[in-house]
Amino acid sequence: MIKSHTSLRPRNGQRIEDTIMDLLEEDPYNEELLIQKLQKNQFQNKDHSQIYSAVLKVLTSLDIPESDSKEIWDEVLENRDKLSNCLKRPVGFRVALLDYFINQNHKIKNPKIIELRLFAETEKLILVDELTRLYNRRHFETALVREFKQSTRYNQNLSLLVIDIDDFKKINDTYGHVMGDEILKQVANKIATSLRMEDTACRIGGEEFAIIFPQSNESQALIASEKLLEACRTIQISGKPVTISGGLVSFPEKVKQCEDMYDFADRALYTAKDSGKNQIVVFSNEKRSSLRFEANLELFCVLPNRTIRSISKNISITGIAFETEDDLLVNEPIQVLLRESDSKHEISAKIKVVRKQKIDEKNYSVGAEFIDLSNESQNKLADLYSLHQFKAKSPIGVGS
Repeated sequence: MIKSHTSLRPRNGQRIEDTIMDLLEEDPYNEELLIQKLQKNQFQNKDHSQIYSAVLKVLTSLDIPESDSKEIWDEVLENRDKLSNCLKRPVGFRVALLDYFINQNHKIKNPKIIELRLFAETEKLILVDELTRLYNRRHFETALVREFKQSTRYNQNLSLLVIDIDDFKKINDTYGHVMGDEILKQVANKIATSLRMEDTACRIGGEEFAIIFPQSNESQALIASEKLLEACRTIQISGKPVTISGGLVSFPEKVKQCEDMYDFADRALYTAKDSGKNQIVVFSNEKRSSLRFEANLELFCVLPNRTIRSISKNISITGIAFETEDDLLVNEPIQVLLRESDSKHEISAKIKVVRKQKIDEKNYSVGAEFIDLSNESQNKLADLYSLHQFKAKSPIGVGS
């Protein structure tokens, strides 16, 4: 996972906001002791600024940048001491906090007093998905804009992962919607227990989820995403693992505007689904990275004891689909040769089978991912795309 991804989130997957609420209920008048408990028992050896930011969020509903949170906390403590000296009696932290944000920092203009737990429950109804207990799409859209602004302001990395449960309609049709809901909850739990406190996980619709990774570049977020795929594969239904596909995009490597982040991640998700499922695909700015077209190429799979021949159904820069009578092993590397009969183009590569489905008594439908495709082979593939686009009346798809 991402360095420091070992988790600022409690092991049971509980949201940090709920953990803070529980600790506040134990001792509602000692916020400094709350900080000590969080640092000592919940999130040892973690960046304390993240804890201060989270506690201030719970107490004020303000999004305080982590870089500013400790300084603001200390200023509130100083304000509390000043108020106590002026009034000649102890002043509570929250009274000092309210005075600070109204009269000094001016972040709050028109406050309303409300019981914290009541506000939190009301907020959950608005921002939290009832089934999975993750944030909903409304919160996702707000959080993505906020994190993008923060990343731009402080010149930090930001990554977005959009994931989708593979063959979820089939799960609902085969096992019923009750089982489908159970799978959604289990996947949500795997997501929650895999994240850091500063990550934001949301259910954005149906079987689709999004995870925002602040301060994470493409390679770091990809490692975290692959770990999440592994965790979800431990979920079983009728003895078979549940799999997910995902699309990943990162700022500033591949995207420059906030409004493009979800669109680009969704495009990468489509490529992941389209080239075999059960994988994470990183969005690429290169058009050829998402080329996909129908192509009846000769396919030779070189196995240890024989070579089998097939015909490709469609092909992209990330994978290939074909049918075969041979029961190929999933995730085993296979050396292949692709040959286009008219142009005599030959492409040598390695693949691994990521999807295999029996379509009749003899044949399997196979989706495979390229695991070794040289730049030369990629160029040949782009040339083949151009050729087939010219020959075909209606190609399946074009690049980004």
